[in-house]
Amino acid sequence: MKNVVVFGASSGGKLVGDALTRQPKKYNLVCFVDNDPELKGKKIFHKPVLGDLGVLPSVLAENNIHEVIVAISNVDDELILEISNLCQEKNVDIRVIPKALDIFLEDPILNQLKNVDVSDLLGRKEIVLDSEFLLEQIVSKSLIVTGAAGSIGSELVRQVARFNPSKIIAIDLNENELYLLELFIKRHYSEIDFHSVIGSVQDESFIRHVFKDNPADIVFHCAAHKHVPLMERYPQQAVKNNVYGTYVVARATQEFSVKRFVLISTDKAVNPTNCMGASKRLAELISLSMNSLNTKFMAVRFGNVLGSAGSVIPIFRQLLREGKNLTVTDERMTRYFMTIPEAARLVIEAGYRGEGGELFVLDMGEPVKITDLAKNMIKLSGAAANIEYVGLRPGEKLYEELFYDHSLVDRTKNEKIMISRSESEEKLEFANVIDSLVEVLEGRICPRQFLRDYVPSAEI
Repeated sequence: MKNVVVFGASSGGKLVGDALTRQPKKYNLVCFVDNDPELKGKKIFHKPVLGDLGVLPSVLAENNIHEVIVAISNVDDELILEISNLCQEKNVDIRVIPKALDIFLEDPILNQLKNVDVSDLLGRKEIVLDSEFLLEQIVSKSLIVTGAAGSIGSELVRQVARFNPSKIIAIDLNENELYLLELFIKRHYSEIDFHSVIGSVQDESFIRHVFKDNPADIVFHCAAHKHVPLMERYPQQAVKNNVYGTYVVARATQEFSVKRFVLISTDKAVNPTNCMGASKRLAELISLSMNSLNTKFMAVRFGNVLGSAGSVIPIFRQLLREGKNLTVTDERMTRYFMTIPEAARLVIEAGYRGEGGELFVLDMGEPVKITDLAKNMIKLSGAAANIEYVGLRPGEKLYEELFYDHSLVDRTKNEKIMISRSESEEKLEFANVIDSLVEVLEGRICPRQFLRDYVPSAEI
């Protein structure tokens, strides 16, 4: 039997407390702890609320506690870090309930608890969506999502599904992850007409066929090659997928009269030093240049996503599992980070509020030192690992940027979302780009030179 302390004595705490007391052979609910002084001394399920965070060390020491469950759905990051540190000192497990928007009321809450992760320690305050507005925009609408099996694409599908669209077309080449997404949607949102479609955004006839057979109201274009070192080795693949693939999907969006197109972009598109970043900048320019009265085109740019496939956190996690040291390119390296759900919510809000032609950027706060990230992960894992510095890889920067010109940035109604005015207004000689793009695909123009020609700021 586990001795458990629940941190949080409000609605989340009551939800967890009720679940624990229903399994008396498995859990012994010892007490509640809460920072609200008005709750001190009260009893919930006949268990006392002993006090605030200050009492937790003595509670852990005196009651042979096995686990602390943080039952605050929108818990402050600093508080999580403090509780996590206290638990580590006493060798006590810690789990947290999901964010309020991520709780499935039909599932037992104890099944939804998750271990504290680095994303809980670096996560930003949640972007608050105007749910009433989005329900009005999405309900009974049809959506197409490319790259739907990826980290952002799949989360975007899960988030949008909450607002009752009539149909979701999910396109990706990753059949396994796409099938798992399909199973999830069918379990939780069975009323939605959901279609998994296996195929590449580079296949123009395939994309046209999908769009023709599935009239849509909005396209979220998430499909992209994002791995910097690999795209440095294979720049033609960066151009084929990120530039040509974007053009194919954007043109189909226009041809079949879809009302909105949202490109998912990256901070690596700013003053790019690698082919991946340059290809995404050109994808931004192509998308925004296609904006018209009939179809509103926009792009959403953000930094690194905590826990996404290929990002630094899964790599660090695997190294720790293998008992290896963590490798960091440079002690000075910093990156902007955000959570996967936050990224998806930003894309959704920007996509439905945009008037067309905007380049949206998230206010991501202060960049994070990768060294600090590595130290936190070592601490959370309890591993006896060190940090090794291995030097910058081809195309990597020490620091990433979010804007070309910080003086030309406008806030939107959501204080966390900004518009880069200068970049939204930048125009492209569209016909020339497409002619050159065809020559790259045919092997008659060097892909790296092509990117240099049309992204003058690129140093590749």
